Amino acid sequence: MRRIAIAAALAAALPCAAGAALDGVARAQVETWHSALPGLDGARPAQAVDLRGQAGIAAETIARGTVGLRHEAGGTRLRVFELALERPLAGGYATVGKKVMSWDVGYAFRPLDVVQQEDRRALYPGTLEGVPMLAWEAADAERAVTVVWSNPGRGLADQPRDDEALAVRLYRQRGARDEYAVLRVSRRSGIEAGASLSQVLDEGTEVHASLLAQARHATWDGMRWREAGGGGKALAGFTWTTESRFSLLGEAWLDRTAPAAQQGNVLLRAAQKIDDVEIAADVLRRAAGTVFTVAGSWKNGAWLVSASWRRYGQIVPGHAASVGLVTLERAF
Repeated sequence: MRRIAIAAALAAALPCAAGAALDGVARAQVETWHSALPGLDGARPAQAVDLRGQAGIAAETIARGTVGLRHEAGGTRLRVFELALERPLAGGYATVGKKVMSWDVGYAFRPLDVVQQEDRRALYPGTLEGVPMLAWEAADAERAVTVVWSNPGRGLADQPRDDEALAVRLYRQRGARDEYAVLRVSRRSGIEAGASLSQVLDEGTEVHASLLAQARHATWDGMRWREAGGGGKALAGFTWTTESRFSLLGEAWLDRTAPAAQQGNVLLRAAQKIDDVEIAADVLRRAAGTVFTVAGSWKNGAWLVSASWRRYGQIVPGHAASVGLVTLERAF
């Protein structure tokens, strides 16, 4: 924790150039595992400092980036989450570098996130790590188009997220409905095409759905990715929020790239906010076993304290596991 306090103080004292902005967050957390299987019990403390900034470096050119310092049992390391240059081009904006680019409308699962491809069900999602890319985006009040060449020159990588690919997303707003269409081409999956929408029904109710079709797909067998035939991903869900700040989220999805016992999922999550406190609980049903999660957080000014606990119905037949996480954060 002392390392975080020192790093945060130094970051806060850094002078910014004209037009530049710098902020960040310091975090300390402890994760604990418990399982009937040997070798999975124990605690893993960690500390981190993330710095996010942007600055104009030339005429109409902006540099944006997020870097993080991580200290864990294995040592201390520096990670670059985002680092990109942006400038106007042909009626839009061009981006060169590493950038986070999330595309879909889902919460627990996002079929159209063909560029970002993050695990949205992590107990603590943390800072998203961007993807190396060349991109161009243009938008007006109702429409937007994005073209992305991700992982240029990479070809077929160890992980699908790191594959070289060309992707296009179209967006249109029609009153209370947001509509998206996505097309992606890569060596591993061939052509992937999909669409999604989010419809606001009234002040507190929203429904959303996504569908992605793949000419080919790869399935994770626990050790490596295995190529398979045509596949796809699908999602349907809703959100409901009341004036008393109670919210309900329901989603069901199919993921053909997951192991067989984890392909079909149904999630229900409830949350209540009371002043600076939020309490939430969810249950995820799937063939691999039911997963229960409870969480609570308190946010006051720059401080955030959160705790969560998750129980996995079974990680192997006959054996359950649980993981707990306590996090302390301070923004600066």
